[in-house]
Amino acid sequence: MNYAYLVDCYQKELRTKVVSVKDDKFVVLEDTIFYPNSGGQPHDIGKLIRESDGEAFPVIYVGKFGEVVSHQVDNQGLKTGDEVKCVLDWDRRYQLMKMHTAAHVLSRVIHDETGALTSGNQLGEDASRIDFALSEYNREEIPGWFEKANEIIKKDAEVNKSFMKREETQNISGFAAPSPHLMQDFEELRVVDIKGVDAQPCGGTHLDSLKEIGKLEFVKSDNKGKNNRRVYYKII
Repeated sequence: MNYAYLVDCYQKELRTKVVSVKDDKFVVLEDTIFYPNSGGQPHDIGKLIRESDGEAFPVIYVGKFGEVVSHQVDNQGLKTGDEVKCVLDWDRRYQLMKMHTAAHVLSRVIHDETGALTSGNQLGEDASRIDFALSEYNREEIPGWFEKANEIIKKDAEVNKSFMKREETQNISGFAAPSPHLMQDFEELRVVDIKGVDAQPCGGTHLDSLKEIGKLEFVKSDNKGKNNRRVYYKII
């Protein structure tokens, strides 16, 4: 199922219906704009407003279990069949969109400069980090990576999100494919394509253009094992 958060990352509100409620706090909806905690991107927060009486149910956690997205609410009373309006905490979502799209740009620069592949990431509102696999590197080169990333951001580029058959992705120049195992598991991939910069499968929420990011600033770097390096960044 392609939920609304995958189709339109800028959708702030959505009217939908409650499919089920477990333990009076775990709510499954017919559709949702709330991003579930996944892939280094934190879950969205916000509220569900019951259409019948206007009562608000704060959404404090969102998780995905198989194909089902579950919303944990901090208020009791929702029932199966209730019609609700989903309302995002948009400021938080938009900041995480900036961080996520920036991560793709910075990861591409690091790969182009060193050959290193990204091994993990964790996004935050104030600062984010990227882990990459590299046995040796010169810390003095890091500011140069950020200069290159900011040059790319300043030039701007469209960020397209689309669903593509596995075979279609082979026609994308520079496509950063996942492992062959994953490519075999999925017939359809959601592809985030930053035109002329980077293209890869990703289920996160992203901007429509690089200029919305602003400017990246290097915070610090760490060694997290023999071949694992970590870079922290923020947006200013």
